[in-house]
Amino acid sequence: MKTLYLECSLGVSGDMLLAALSDMLPDGARILQDAVAALGLPGVSVRLDEQMIQGVRTRRVEVLEQSPQPLRHLRDLTDIVNASTLPDETKELGLAALTRLAEAESRVHGEPLDHIHFHEVGAVDTVVDTVCSVHLALSAGATSIKASPVNLGSGFVTFSHGRFPVPAPAAAELARDMRTFATESGMELATPTGLSVVKTLAGDYGPLPLGSILAVGYGSGTYSPGPYPTFLRTFLIQEGRHRVRSDHAARNDARGDDFGPVLGRGDLFGPHGHPHHGPHAHTSGGREFAEDEGD
Repeated sequence: MKTLYLECSLGVSGDMLLAALSDMLPDGARILQDAVAALGLPGVSVRLDEQMIQGVRTRRVEVLEQSPQPLRHLRDLTDIVNASTLPDETKELGLAALTRLAEAESRVHGEPLDHIHFHEVGAVDTVVDTVCSVHLALSAGATSIKASPVNLGSGFVTFSHGRFPVPAPAAAELARDMRTFATESGMELATPTGLSVVKTLAGDYGPLPLGSILAVGYGSGTYSPGPYPTFLRTFLIQEGRHRVRSDHAARNDARGDDFGPVLGRGDLFGPHGHPHHGPHAHTSGGREFAEDEGD
């Protein structure tokens, strides 16, 4: 069984999800570009770059608008997604995430869903971030999707309605029933778009599941290089009984080595718990770490 795991310990945003998922999949760039084209938005495309965050290579995705875009409401976005050539499951979950986002804004402002101006929902990048993140997640072929608890951040955030403590009202609404926490970052780490996508996709929250890691993706966003560096990681994991052989064991098999019966702990480490260092000592086949890698 394959599980897609969304690690949001440094926060989450729509563009970070888009970047990490497209980075994780071998043909993620092509899948993303095809999904954007399938939406049929004139003058809209994506640019994929690399961005170094604390010495770590991450993917950065920017949504480009090459022609003026009208203000769009939820009904407009629903029509766009339904008219696209994306798979039905992508449409269903993508619209579920967009609707969640719109409903949160509606509750915060006390306005009917059809009457409110969706400052974030109406943006083209939010449509692309939401629907295309869902499409990439489904393209991973996982049977389940899980997420870590989400880091909401701290401090204050300023947008069109004023200055608010983190989490801002819409983010707080979306964080209901999710597993969340906060750190002394002094900035917003989880955006409404990111929260909406994670809440729609994740069936459970917790630590990295037990299993074999098949692929890892790193995604950063607009504010990732700031005073509190952030990135999001996605993992594709093979859960269940999946035997993994080390390089050491594979080399021994190739040579036809037979070490005889399995040594007990006392035979391997000696009477005082110290490992033997003779010609018959066994050493790990794992990789060696640099001096500062364990910090």
